Amino acid sequence: MFPCLAALLLAGCAKTPVAKPGPPLQAVATLEEVMHGMVIPNAEVVWKSSGTIYTKAGVEERRPQSENDWLAVEASAVTLTEAGNLLMMEGRAKDTGRWMQRAKALREAGAGVHQAAKARNVDLLFERGGYLFDACQGCHFDYRYEKDPKVIRSH
Repeated sequence: MFPCLAALLLAGCAKTPVAKPGPPLQAVATLEEVMHGMVIPNAEVVWKSSGTIYTKAGVEERRPQSENDWLAVEASAVTLTEAGNLLMMEGRAKDTGRWMQRAKALREAGAGVHQAAKARNVDLLFERGGYLFDACQGCHFDYRYEKDPKVIRSH
């Protein structure tokens, strides 16, 4: 009976693990550098990878043609997904509310594009590219076009 009581008392005295602080993260690139160096060029890779273009010359069906084309879309999707995380970093995030929701939307859209590219599904890639467009435009309307919300730009 006493050994059980002693074991319970000792178990209660065990140290609770203390969470170690994470690595010291520091935003190095500006918001504009992240957008122009990562988000815009990689979003354009996604948007140019699928769809139908109608011109006087005819119809062009866009889709990744080779394994390397698919891998390029995958790489761009990963970059977009991680860019969403970068936009949430202290020193870069504009606020802790709507900005975080918009950055998460970019992260989720990038992850969706990545899934479509890994599946080699051009129809899903086109759909997920639309979600990416919505994520980008939503943030632009909330933050970039504050002075004139009626102005629509591609980036």
